[in-house]
Amino acid sequence: MSSAPSHLAGKRVLITGGAGGVGRAVAARMVAAGARTLIADRDELDLRQVVEMVRGDHAEAEIDSVTADLSNASGITRMFERVDGWLGGLDVLVACAGVGSGPLMEMAEADWRYVIESNLVSYVACTQGAIERMKAADIKHGLIVLVGSISVHIKAVGESVYNASKGGVASFAETLRKELIPHSIRLTLIEPGAIGSAMQPFSPEERARLVGEYQLLPPEEVADAILFAATRGPGVDVVTLRIEPLVQKIA
Repeated sequence: MSSAPSHLAGKRVLITGGAGGVGRAVAARMVAAGARTLIADRDELDLRQVVEMVRGDHAEAEIDSVTADLSNASGITRMFERVDGWLGGLDVLVACAGVGSGPLMEMAEADWRYVIESNLVSYVACTQGAIERMKAADIKHGLIVLVGSISVHIKAVGESVYNASKGGVASFAETLRKELIPHSIRLTLIEPGAIGSAMQPFSPEERARLVGEYQLLPPEEVADAILFAATRGPGVDVVTLRIEPLVQKIA
């Protein structure tokens, strides 16, 4: 995308869920566009692999990682300490951390609470932390991208807890976007369909087959949608972008 470098070069970017399929694809694109990129996720080894992969493709890449479980306040604090210490501020937040869920009556209370904390509460906390830093530094044209899900429109059986978390993200994003306009901070909601990532209950081989049959989205396609929003001019607000595989399950 030819406009990416001019819009993102030198920008300070935080990506949550940075070790996942979408997160690592976004990180590679941000670094290629010249952004200084910090990725956060729960597994240190997975994060290290992403950093090494990106640096392998871009020798001068400015990328680092922080291990943090964003389902709790201490993880959020740990991550933003790294944002302040290494990035020295924030221009762009891409929140795509998340966990899957089973049917409510098959989950222990601790498990469904973890889904809500990971998929919704962390998004609110990360967004608040990002806005605070953008406003304190008087950042012009800050951007927040929240990755939701089209599951909130499909409402498939067995996804009630997951949909509660992603539905909350959608309402949060669509309302907060209006509140941020006076501060020159844009907010985009990305709503992907089923993605061919490790969150799917399939082997890597099965995921590859389903991607080839257009039943799952390649993570790179979702990353491109995020990059599209991140590279629009300051007067363009990508409010909601829905992207799904050609053969998306609907029930």
